[in-house]
Amino acid sequence: MSAIILDSAMGSRLEEMGHKLTAPLWSATVLQAKPEDIIQIHKENIEAGAQVITTNTFRTTPYALHQAGLSGVDAHTRARALTLLAIRLAWKTVKESGKDIKIAASIAPLADCWSPQDFPGNIISRPWHDAQLDNLAHHSTDILLLETMNSAREAKGLTELALRYDKPVWVSFTLNGEGEIYNGDQLVPTAKFLEKKGVSAIGVNCSNLKISETALKALRDELSIPLLAYPNMGHTETKKKAKKTSPKDFVAWADAMQNLGVEFIGACCGSNHTHIKALADHNNA
Repeated sequence: MSAIILDSAMGSRLEEMGHKLTAPLWSATVLQAKPEDIIQIHKENIEAGAQVITTNTFRTTPYALHQAGLSGVDAHTRARALTLLAIRLAWKTVKESGKDIKIAASIAPLADCWSPQDFPGNIISRPWHDAQLDNLAHHSTDILLLETMNSAREAKGLTELALRYDKPVWVSFTLNGEGEIYNGDQLVPTAKFLEKKGVSAIGVNCSNLKISETALKALRDELSIPLLAYPNMGHTETKKKAKKTSPKDFVAWADAMQNLGVEFIGACCGSNHTHIKALADHNNA
């Protein structure tokens, strides 16, 4: 069985192109500074064989803009403008491609992905997340992608909000060294809870190949809904060196995941369109 092919990383690809990305806005800073580079990355992935592309909205949230120094109203206004721009860029690229490409609208944890301890709780986060989901539920988007979720509590709260919209909801977790959710919460029970709530797909992203594989095997044993996976290709934000995963090695891993029954496969930080092309060429051979 061949999986539906997702796209590759946005942030680390922008860094490859020479952009210096910093917290709290990261890749969002490029949207107005050089939108043609966002379009180029979408185009690279579509030409490589991606069947789903993801909007560059990971950090166009009102909360991120608030962290960057804007007041409440200004943060919301700016976030909506940047989010809709990111959606337009993805839609424009898809339209010009002439292909049937789906657009997944990305929404991330409220705080930094690697700092689940900074999550303020669902009561405080709800209005921030709700405002961004309203931005993302644009008619040009096909899927609401809750990605790099780092705690069960936030994933459950955000899923509850996302399911109110008339779009498929995908939830993807980032994992710790033991293969559980990054903050230590259990992955499988959380995934089973979300499956019962009505999400359309569950999976893992931005974790290494080995940990992702172990987690996907556990999820496949327990879930009946589609699985998605887009692992980290060895990219790290620290000075610690990590071995980069080659397109060839990625394809070998992806092939094993397809045999396992993973329905959606792409690549996360450290990847680019060459990983996607390698997988598409393999599947079309």
